[in-house]
Amino acid sequence: MAINKDGAILFIEYHDHKIQVLLHTGEVKTVLDSSPMILLAIHVNKDNEVIVGVREPGQPLPVHDFSVRQVIILSSDYKRNKTIELDKKGNKLFSYALRIRTDSRNIVYIIDILDNDSNGRIVAVDRKGRLKFIYEGHKNTGTFKTKGIAITRSDNIVVTDYYNEALHVINSKGNLLGLQFIFKDLGFYDLYSLSFDSEGYLLIGCGAAKNEDNGKVHIVKMVDSLM
Repeated sequence: MAINKDGAILFIEYHDHKIQVLLHTGEVKTVLDSSPMILLAIHVNKDNEVIVGVREPGQPLPVHDFSVRQVIILSSDYKRNKTIELDKKGNKLFSYALRIRTDSRNIVYIIDILDNDSNGRIVAVDRKGRLKFIYEGHKNTGTFKTKGIAITRSDNIVVTDYYNEALHVINSKGNLLGLQFIFKDLGFYDLYSLSFDSEGYLLIGCGAAKNEDNGKVHIVKMVDSLM
């Protein structure tokens, strides 16, 4: 889900092909139907454009030559402005666009899931679809499985690594700035989602700990030099 400049909540149900909007009145209406294509991630950038991930019907992974894996930029009235799909060599840029975020320059950052084991990477492209970088995790941590991403005020990128119970902070060039391991004795289990609130605090959505029924949202303050 995402929130536009009018405060309306845009959301996509799992494996659905519709963007729906929850209005202040409580009314829910469909604003876009992408049938037969299935919508994945959704994000609203600073210019109130809506950015979505798209794939063809059927099994999501593995990706084949005939698979359609796109990131589409829509205007605020849901008209297609740009489709991002292939690099300069004609290769697919994405396998499964799980999450999308943008920075102050409208660089697009995608959590791209590569296989059914949820191994992933971060793919950064500009508005014209030109590849900026690919981040595949830190060499010392090995396996990189991520489901959450957020952008700081200084355009650094924070991503979860729930396999290694860590947060990675990278800059807009894809260089690692910091790696913070989150210990379970502090109550952090299965790091999934990330978001910054209006005061600059980082919200970390986590899974349920053992013998607990519910997950938690932890609110933390990042080191100023990384913000």
